[in-house]
Amino acid sequence: MAVRYTLPDTPIAAATADIGHVEVDLALTLSGHVMVTSTSSSDVRPVLNRISEGVFISGLGTGEPSVTCPAKHRFTQVESTFEHPATMVFSGVSVIDFGQDGVDVIGDVEYRLAVTVTPHNRALEPQNDADQWFSRNGGTLASIGAIVLIGQGFD
Repeated sequence: MAVRYTLPDTPIAAATADIGHVEVDLALTLSGHVMVTSTSSSDVRPVLNRISEGVFISGLGTGEPSVTCPAKHRFTQVESTFEHPATMVFSGVSVIDFGQDGVDVIGDVEYRLAVTVTPHNRALEPQNDADQWFSRNGGTLASIGAIVLIGQGFD
Protein backbone atom coordinates (compact mmCIF):
# COMPACT_ATOMS: atom_id res chain seq x y z
CA MET A 1 0.00 0.00 0.00
CA ALA A 2 1.20 3.53 -0.78
CA VAL A 3 -0.19 6.53 1.07
CA ARG A 4 0.48 10.22 0.50
CA TYR A 5 1.04 11.82 3.90
CA THR A 6 0.82 15.59 4.36
CA LEU A 7 3.34 16.88 6.86
CA PRO A 8 1.96 19.31 9.42
CA ASP A 9 2.84 22.94 8.73
CA THR A 10 3.99 23.28 12.36
CA PRO A 11 7.36 22.58 14.01
CA ILE A 12 8.22 18.88 14.00
CA ALA A 13 11.39 19.28 16.09
CA ALA A 14 12.52 21.96 18.53
CA ALA A 15 14.98 22.78 21.29
CA THR A 16 15.85 25.56 23.70
CA ALA A 17 19.40 26.24 24.82
CA ASP A 18 19.93 28.53 27.80
CA ILE A 19 23.54 29.63 27.70
CA GLY A 20 23.53 32.05 30.62
CA HIS A 21 23.04 35.48 29.13
CA VAL A 22 20.64 34.44 26.35
CA GLU A 23 18.08 31.79 25.49
CA VAL A 24 18.22 30.31 22.00
CA ASP A 25 15.05 28.72 20.64
CA LEU A 26 15.16 26.57 17.51
CA ALA A 27 12.18 25.14 15.65
CA LEU A 28 12.22 23.06 12.47
CA THR A 29 9.14 22.89 10.28
CA LEU A 30 8.78 20.62 7.25
CA SER A 31 5.94 21.25 4.84
CA GLY A 32 4.79 19.26 1.89
CA HIS A 33 4.00 15.62 1.22
CA VAL A 34 5.79 12.31 1.52
CA MET A 35 4.84 8.96 0.04
CA VAL A 36 4.79 6.13 2.53
CA THR A 37 4.89 2.58 1.17
CA SER A 38 4.31 -0.41 3.43
CA THR A 39 2.70 -3.82 3.48
CA SER A 40 1.13 -3.09 6.89
CA SER A 41 -0.43 0.14 8.11
CA SER A 42 0.54 -0.68 11.71
CA ASP A 43 4.23 -0.34 10.83
CA VAL A 44 3.92 3.13 9.32
CA ARG A 45 3.69 5.47 12.33
CA PRO A 46 6.98 4.52 14.07
CA VAL A 47 8.90 4.85 10.79
CA LEU A 48 7.16 8.10 9.85
CA ASN A 49 8.17 9.53 13.24
CA ARG A 50 11.83 9.04 12.28
CA ILE A 51 11.46 12.08 10.01
CA SER A 52 11.76 14.27 13.12
CA GLU A 53 14.14 12.17 15.25
CA GLY A 54 17.64 13.34 16.11
CA VAL A 55 17.75 16.44 13.91
CA PHE A 56 21.25 17.85 14.43
CA ILE A 57 21.98 21.54 13.89
CA SER A 58 25.51 22.95 13.71
CA GLY A 59 27.04 26.15 12.39
CA LEU A 60 24.42 28.37 14.02
CA GLY A 61 26.77 31.35 13.99
CA THR A 62 26.99 31.22 10.18
CA GLY A 63 24.66 32.24 7.39
CA GLU A 64 24.15 28.59 6.45
CA PRO A 65 23.70 26.30 9.44
CA SER A 66 24.01 22.59 8.75
CA VAL A 67 20.90 20.47 9.27
CA THR A 68 21.34 16.68 9.39
CA CYS A 69 19.52 13.70 10.87
CA PRO A 70 19.92 9.93 11.26
CA ALA A 71 17.33 9.25 8.54
CA LYS A 72 19.76 10.93 6.10
CA HIS A 73 17.48 13.67 4.76
CA ARG A 74 19.36 16.04 2.50
CA PHE A 75 18.81 19.68 3.43
CA THR A 76 19.68 22.44 0.96
CA GLN A 77 19.32 26.01 2.16
CA VAL A 78 17.83 28.44 -0.34
CA GLU A 79 17.46 31.62 1.69
CA SER A 80 17.64 33.26 5.09
CA THR A 81 15.22 35.88 6.31
CA PHE A 82 15.25 38.10 9.38
CA GLU A 83 11.91 38.26 11.23
CA HIS A 84 11.52 41.19 13.61
CA PRO A 85 12.28 41.37 16.51
CA ALA A 86 14.84 38.59 17.08
CA THR A 87 14.43 35.61 14.74
CA MET A 88 16.48 34.43 11.80
CA VAL A 89 14.76 31.91 9.51
CA PHE A 90 16.81 29.59 7.33
CA SER A 91 14.73 27.87 4.67
CA GLY A 92 15.13 25.59 1.73
CA VAL A 93 14.33 22.11 0.50
CA SER A 94 14.83 18.67 1.94
CA VAL A 95 14.89 15.33 0.15
CA ILE A 96 13.50 12.55 2.30
CA ASP A 97 14.33 9.02 1.18
CA PHE A 98 14.71 6.30 3.80
CA GLY A 99 13.29 2.99 4.84
CA GLN A 100 13.01 0.84 7.93
CA ASP A 101 11.20 -2.41 8.78
CA GLY A 102 9.63 -2.72 5.32
CA VAL A 103 8.35 0.87 5.28
CA ASP A 104 9.72 3.36 2.73
CA VAL A 105 9.31 7.14 3.02
CA ILE A 106 10.16 9.45 0.11
CA GLY A 107 9.43 13.06 -0.74
CA ASP A 108 10.74 16.50 -1.58
CA VAL A 109 9.58 18.96 1.06
CA GLU A 110 10.31 22.51 2.15
CA TYR A 111 11.99 23.23 5.46
CA ARG A 112 12.08 26.23 7.78
CA LEU A 113 14.54 26.50 10.68
CA ALA A 114 13.65 29.42 12.97
CA VAL A 115 16.35 30.57 15.41
CA THR A 116 15.32 33.11 18.05
CA VAL A 117 17.79 34.68 20.50
CA THR A 118 16.32 36.30 23.62
CA PRO A 119 18.56 37.98 26.20
CA HIS A 120 18.12 37.43 29.95
CA ASN A 121 17.90 40.30 32.44
CA ARG A 122 17.87 43.06 29.84
CA ALA A 123 15.66 44.42 27.13
CA LEU A 124 15.84 42.98 23.66
CA GLU A 125 18.25 45.06 21.60
CA PRO A 126 16.73 46.53 18.46
CA GLN A 127 17.67 44.53 15.38
CA ASN A 128 16.57 45.77 12.01
CA ASP A 129 18.03 43.21 9.64
CA ALA A 130 20.05 40.03 9.24
CA ASP A 131 23.39 41.86 9.46
CA GLN A 132 22.52 43.29 12.88
CA TRP A 133 21.16 39.92 14.05
CA PHE A 134 24.41 38.15 13.09
CA SER A 135 26.54 40.97 14.52
CA ARG A 136 24.80 40.69 17.90
CA ASN A 137 24.32 36.91 17.99
CA GLY A 138 26.85 35.22 15.71
CA GLY A 139 29.56 34.77 18.35
CA THR A 140 27.10 33.54 20.96
CA LEU A 141 25.59 31.04 18.54
CA ALA A 142 29.02 29.81 17.45
CA SER A 143 29.80 29.02 21.10
CA ILE A 144 26.94 26.51 21.17
CA GLY A 145 28.68 24.32 18.61
CA ALA A 146 25.78 22.01 17.84
CA ILE A 147 22.39 21.08 19.21
CA VAL A 148 20.02 18.15 18.71
CA LEU A 149 16.36 19.02 18.31
CA ILE A 150 13.68 16.97 20.04
CA GLY A 151 11.24 15.41 17.58
CA GLN A 152 7.54 16.04 18.13
CA GLY A 153 6.28 12.92 16.36
CA PHE A 154 3.17 12.73 14.20
CA ASP A 155 -0.37 11.97 15.30
